[in-house]
Amino acid sequence: MKTTCLALGLLLLTVFHSYAIPLGLQTSPQSCCFSFFKGRVPSNRIVSIQKTHSGCPLAAFVVKTVKGKLLCFMSSEPWVQEAFKRLKQTAAVATGRGIEGSSRP
Repeated sequence: MKTTCLALGLLLLTVFHSYAIPLGLQTSPQSCCFSFFKGRVPSNRIVSIQKTHSGCPLAAFVVKTVKGKLLCFMSSEPWVQEAFKRLKQTAAVATGRGIEGSSRP
């Protein structure tokens, strides 16, 4: 009886362990960039800019245009860094953060 319980316990442990390994391997980021757009996007055509996940092999920005296109740009591009900062500041002002002297109830 003890041998049967031990064998069954080891079998269950092995099954659960082998099932957990593939789940851990599937946790890679979904939005990494592997090819990059070479041009520029005018600031009035940009809806949003997001940084790619830190787990991605290459640091990049994903730019969403007014037509809904998602374009990848290298994070080293100065114009996209400036556009990212500008949109971040605009969002802070729009939500009431970053305004000096504003009073809240």
